[in-house]
Amino acid sequence: MERFDRKTRPKPVRLRACWPSISIVLAAGLLAAPSCQQKETRQAPPAATPKNESPAEPAFMPQVAGQFYPASAPELRKMIQGYLAQAREKNQTLAGDLLGLIVPHAGYPYSGPVAAHAFALLSESKIRRVVVLAPAHRRAYPVPALLDARAYRTPLGEIPIDREAVRQLAATGAARIDASAFAQEHALEVELPFLQVTLADFRLLPIMISRANPAAIKKLAAALHRLFPAPDTLFVASTDLSHDFLYPVAQAMDQNALRLISELNPEGLLAAYQRFAQSEKKIRLGQNGRPEPDCAQLCGLGPVLTLLYLQRHFGAAQVKVLDARNSGDISGDRKGRIVGYAALAMALAADRKKPTAAKEDFLGRDEKQALLRLARTTLTAYLEKGERKDFSPRLPKLNQPGAAFVTLKKDGQLRGCIGYLEPVSPLWQMIRDRAIDAAVHDSRFRPVKKHELSQLSIEISVLSPRVSVKNPLTEIVIGRDGVWLELNGRRGVFLPQVPVEQGWQTVEEYLDHLCRKAHVPQPGCWRADEAQLMRFSALVFSELE
Repeated sequence: MERFDRKTRPKPVRLRACWPSISIVLAAGLLAAPSCQQKETRQAPPAATPKNESPAEPAFMPQVAGQFYPASAPELRKMIQGYLAQAREKNQTLAGDLLGLIVPHAGYPYSGPVAAHAFALLSESKIRRVVVLAPAHRRAYPVPALLDARAYRTPLGEIPIDREAVRQLAATGAARIDASAFAQEHALEVELPFLQVTLADFRLLPIMISRANPAAIKKLAAALHRLFPAPDTLFVASTDLSHDFLYPVAQAMDQNALRLISELNPEGLLAAYQRFAQSEKKIRLGQNGRPEPDCAQLCGLGPVLTLLYLQRHFGAAQVKVLDARNSGDISGDRKGRIVGYAALAMALAADRKKPTAAKEDFLGRDEKQALLRLARTTLTAYLEKGERKDFSPRLPKLNQPGAAFVTLKKDGQLRGCIGYLEPVSPLWQMIRDRAIDAAVHDSRFRPVKKHELSQLSIEISVLSPRVSVKNPLTEIVIGRDGVWLELNGRRGVFLPQVPVEQGWQTVEEYLDHLCRKAHVPQPGCWRADEAQLMRFSALVFSELE
């Protein structure tokens, strides 16, 4: 017997230039997200935990088929097609480059007719990757979770998971691979059959968010922008709105949330949710028709904030509310407990451009692969036998002087990073020596042990010469430029990827953090007349590419 829930209720200087260090070392020669509590549901088939890339590897099994939506493929497809047909009768459109959707995730008889208004926009789209962001209802964890499985199965078939994208995102530290975070969760899964019906062919990047910590959300948004800037990627944020309020109060709270989202105001939305969290549900309708306190509730706060912060990286956008109803509107019972649903679409004013191949004036694919192999061989020999291997590269560019950093990451977290900003040795030797330094000489971490080798990923940043900066606000570009600061005998440096990974959105914010890195606590120290500021670019590549 299938049942459908209308809501969710579980109750010459070597430097360390890699964040999160805020110091620079000279050496001889770097709010809790709402978690709507879900009723206990029937045990779903166990989720498969992938171990390798074998075609025989099982897919991640459906967790809530037969509970939130039909388990029968024909019945499920017919239900979705019916919802889409009703939605298309309104003939709604949205001008611009469709960046993302916000959709509800309750049982299909309640959320399906609303969600269909958003998914109906996907007809004849050229989307090839869908990033689905959903809130966790069963577990609390600080870092967003990723699913690294071969595919996600629903009654309509298997959706291939973009495993390369999963691992690239994990390598940034903005999310962590954790299949267990997806067990018995529904908020992500209920969106998948709609995508299967409306998109002919796509790969899935599934992300579960437990806590809407602003710093972590900004970091995730920045990483998504950096990794997936092309127009073939769609972002879907899963959320329901208010829960368990009288009909007039629920409507007022939902209107608050929709207004703040439409205004592209993540700070206002977070503040409104915080007022809700502090209210202990003692909320009433004011004379002006607004809730008192002036608040909003949504269980997918983390996913929605991620989409709003992501938009800021892309530029001007508009949000359109396609449909907004609640369980009282759909069932006709406006006296019972009310749950709000809405479907929204976000489009950019300017089209995203398909990225062109990066200009690689000094290194090509062969050189990059050779350096990564050299670094891996170096670490293996040094950690297992204590040997510092010698190499005789055949590629001429590797024998030319070069400045570079080597970064080691373990499970997406920084494990060591050291480099030189001056080309004091042949590039191959620079990479060899910095790989060893990053493993055993970064004072922020204990030395890497040989048993960790298989868990490490290697990233190399080859640097261009430094250029003096006269007007930082116009000359420095976030994501392109690394920065070097010298002031009163102190120095600080960031690699170009650091502000993107940290979610810093302005040059001022970037440079203020650089002041802290150089042990100059005053914000704006880079504006001082005696400050020497330089920029440089880096060719960054890793084993995960």
